[in-house]
Amino acid sequence: MTDGRLVATLPDRAMPSLVAAVEVMVQEGVDVVSLPVAQAEQVARLRGIFGPRACFGIHDVDDDGQLREALEAGAEFVSLSGPDQELLDHCHQAGIPALVAALTPTEIRGAWRMGPAAVVVVPAEVMGSSYPEAVLPLAPGAVVTARGGLGAYAARRWAEAGAVALWLDEALIGDAFRGGPLGSLRERCQTFRAAVDEPGD
Repeated sequence: MTDGRLVATLPDRAMPSLVAAVEVMVQEGVDVVSLPVAQAEQVARLRGIFGPRACFGIHDVDDDGQLREALEAGAEFVSLSGPDQELLDHCHQAGIPALVAALTPTEIRGAWRMGPAAVVVVPAEVMGSSYPEAVLPLAPGAVVTARGGLGAYAARRWAEAGAVALWLDEALIGDAFRGGPLGSLRERCQTFRAAVDEPGD
């Protein structure tokens, strides 16, 4: 799920324009989409529509029931809300990549030792714009992604520091899934892609 660097993190609310908005994002290269547990039933529908053009997962999973729901829905990856070895082991047994949430250097190192596909630093913006460069060297070897309140500048900072993927929420989504203008969503996708595709520039 890290090849495209950007993960669209969908909100836990009604999304009447779901398919149309996802189509725009996929066209613009934002082809990894994470849904909340409450929207898990949409995963099978979206996979049926988009097939191999996009990858769909579930975020904020924190118990066995939610994990079961995600797996039954056909999620292609799962993001756990905290370091839960039992849930992580279940994901391994099911053959599905799992990510674990963490924030501080100690938490990131501890989460990485559990054996996830990656660690999700969340909420990524709470520590300020210099946090990526400060924290990632303190977790050497960890595969890190960042989530939470990322604008284009913050996403670029995390990418430059070594984050393999950026989870984008309101700054990308806006009102597009509630009938807002899809042209504006397309522009936001392009802005984020430009910010992170060449982080060394």
